Amino acid sequence: MAEDYRKLADQCTLCGACAEVCPFFTATNNIKYGAMAKVEAARRLFAGEPLTDEDLKTIFLCTRCDECHMACPLNIPISVVIQGARAELRRMNRVPDKYKTIAEAIIKMGSPMAAPPEKRLAYIPEGFKPPERARYLYVPGCWSGIRLPETARASVELLRRSGLDFTVLGDREWCCGLFLIDTGMLDEARRLAEKNTTLFESTGAEIVVTECPSCHDVFKNVYPRLFREPSYKVIHISELLRDLLRDGRLKVRRSGRRVAYKDPCPLVRRNGVEEAPREVLSRVAELVEYDRKGWDALCCGAPAGVKPVYPEIAGRLAEMLIEEPARKGADIGVGCVFCMYHMGGVTKPSSPRIETLSQIVLENLAE
Repeated sequence: MAEDYRKLADQCTLCGACAEVCPFFTATNNIKYGAMAKVEAARRLFAGEPLTDEDLKTIFLCTRCDECHMACPLNIPISVVIQGARAELRRMNRVPDKYKTIAEAIIKMGSPMAAPPEKRLAYIPEGFKPPERARYLYVPGCWSGIRLPETARASVELLRRSGLDFTVLGDREWCCGLFLIDTGMLDEARRLAEKNTTLFESTGAEIVVTECPSCHDVFKNVYPRLFREPSYKVIHISELLRDLLRDGRLKVRRSGRRVAYKDPCPLVRRNGVEEAPREVLSRVAELVEYDRKGWDALCCGAPAGVKPVYPEIAGRLAEMLIEEPARKGADIGVGCVFCMYHMGGVTKPSSPRIETLSQIVLENLAE
């Protein structure tokens, strides 16, 4: 496996095409934190050469958002190279202590924040008793289900009102393991893939609906490679809301608000889900676009351990994502609750409101 990562890195000609597309170059204007510098540092690591503190920092300053992939003329999957570099650094015991803390929390407690399982019950509305088996399984993920349960509660309420046959896992839910994948802990992630795949299948669900776009990508694209193809289909909540609105199972009214949609990196770049969330928002508000959208959308800067290790740099990207809609007189609609959680940490009283698609739709249901 290490040799495979090295071969990918060695393909790089250091042409510079990707140098300035990384969000951390955008945040710092420092070319040492651009994509080319990351590959160059990884190559030296794989070759057994010593790394400076700046080399280590540029490897850790990566959310694996894949923005750089489109820029590479050789189609090198730079985020995969970073995954391999982090795996090697973990083997050498040269990763930040917070990496170890987060990984241990996921493996032992089932969430990056090491929350007790009962914390995952907070989003379930009073009086709703999930059936053991159903056609749809709604999986909010850690940040929606634990940190911001009101976001998951909004989705559950919409599914209830639509009459959908669905269930949830509650305190049986476990982290998807994205952090383990991002940091090269694939053996541990493989065990999670088996655990979660068989758990989802035990509900009889034909369709797994995720709130989190990272869960969506992991369940849909990564787990089949680590374990096996599941018996269910995986979709994002935006795709289900679009279908429920099209079918008339949910009816909405216009809100009069202007809302800018923030594309989540894994949803748009790895899965091409771009139009569904915009169709949902357009039914209830005037859709406002960021200058950078779709594949070119700016990463929030938080995932893969960047937020806890480099909070100031990650926070600058969040500020940029809040400042633009503020200038355009728009609120913010997010397709990712982790983006929402991160951006919420740098808001001011004058900042735009930040809400998920489900929250915006729920507020504007027609009676």
